[in-house]
Amino acid sequence: MTGMNNRIFMDKENAEKVFQTFNQVYETKKGCKAFDWQLIRKDGSVRHVDTSVSLVTGSDGNPVGFHGIARDMTEQKTQALRLQQSQKLEALGTLAAGISHDFNNILSGIFGYAQLAKISLDNPRKASDQMDQVLAAAQRAAELVQQVLSFSREAGDQKKQLRVYLIVKESMKLLRSSFPAFIEMETRLDSKQMIPADPAKIHQMFMGLCLNAYQTMKKNGGVLTVSLTDETIIQPLQIQDKKVPAGEYLKLSVTDTGHNRNGKMPDTRVHPDTDTQTTGQLTGGMDLNDVQMIVADHDGVLIVHTQPDKGTAVEIFFPVAGAEKKPASAERAPARVVSKTQSQRSSKTIMLVDDEKAIRQIYEEFLTGHGYEVALFENGTAALNAFKADPKRVDLVITDMTMPELTGDKLSEKILEIRPDMPIILWCGFSEDISEDTAVGMGIKKYIQKPVSPRDLLQSIRKILDEN
Repeated sequence: MTGMNNRIFMDKENAEKVFQTFNQVYETKKGCKAFDWQLIRKDGSVRHVDTSVSLVTGSDGNPVGFHGIARDMTEQKTQALRLQQSQKLEALGTLAAGISHDFNNILSGIFGYAQLAKISLDNPRKASDQMDQVLAAAQRAAELVQQVLSFSREAGDQKKQLRVYLIVKESMKLLRSSFPAFIEMETRLDSKQMIPADPAKIHQMFMGLCLNAYQTMKKNGGVLTVSLTDETIIQPLQIQDKKVPAGEYLKLSVTDTGHNRNGKMPDTRVHPDTDTQTTGQLTGGMDLNDVQMIVADHDGVLIVHTQPDKGTAVEIFFPVAGAEKKPASAERAPARVVSKTQSQRSSKTIMLVDDEKAIRQIYEEFLTGHGYEVALFENGTAALNAFKADPKRVDLVITDMTMPELTGDKLSEKILEIRPDMPIILWCGFSEDISEDTAVGMGIKKYIQKPVSPRDLLQSIRKILDEN
């Protein structure tokens, strides 16, 4: 490797990260204890490397080079991700009873209002109101499923500008569905600040802290309080054995009023449970070391306050340096779909591929009602054969992901080989084999998580066809 450019062994993002780190060490003359980056081997496999680097100076004090140690941390990182995923699944087990209860309540509402609507067919206004209740309940069910999927999804290792407020807000909905009514929940979300963070890790950490709090209150009840605030620290703070440097922070607090025998915090967990040992991990919760690792990975500071029989407060300070400060009002509201008159309607042809008969029927009726010609197929093989026979007939393809014979991603690949400009919408109920980023990287125009309302689908179709 002597004399070779290090950019050969990494992608553009990691090359920039390494350059910036070495440049900072050079300019400040202060070493960097540890930073992570990814190395690409000859066979194309990726290794995770942990590196420390310091500046080497000559007798005259001028820099002459760098000294560092690089460690291959791939196995440790893989094991850590597996542990995180197992903790998530354990947490879902803890939440399962509450989720099932909430979901059954939603289904009861759907069944009840649907039956009432059938009875009220001679009163159109009343039947319409009852069907609105069915749609509202179905939307609640869709949101609940999405929250579960979001929490259970395998963690990656990607940071982006993240509005923590949204994760906390959605997680609290899922927790409210799962926790018994005798546990009160209060939220004080005063900050909508964005920070550079990994969404999966922040989600897992927050849910773990709340589940730990639940464990201490599940017998006698209590109050779980969650807050998000903006904090400006002018002078460095010393809290317990932790130092919080001066700067701008997003502060996340999770407080419970659970029973704590002696007010001492065991080394291996965030909350001691009154009927468990003082080592190991709480059911569905998170080990304190794991919480600390996630916080440290985001350059944050974790502080824990606990008192006998009064509960525990966990405070996390996330630095917002480099974050984009966008007011919540800057978030774009979803565009409205305005129905077109018959003269304005499209004459485009849409190929719709889905193995679920009800889905094909619903969307065919809706799309033909808006002027589209719809070609239906129940599997990918039949759709591909029809496309090969007349590629120019189709203006847009909508395909399910999980189907017999030929999956949606494979069908999309083969269609794009024939017509690289073909706009494709891939929708999916659930799949571990593909994500939105993967789909877009393949050339697919839009990735949609089921269920999707017909009007939302229509909006996506119009936008894609207009752009195309």
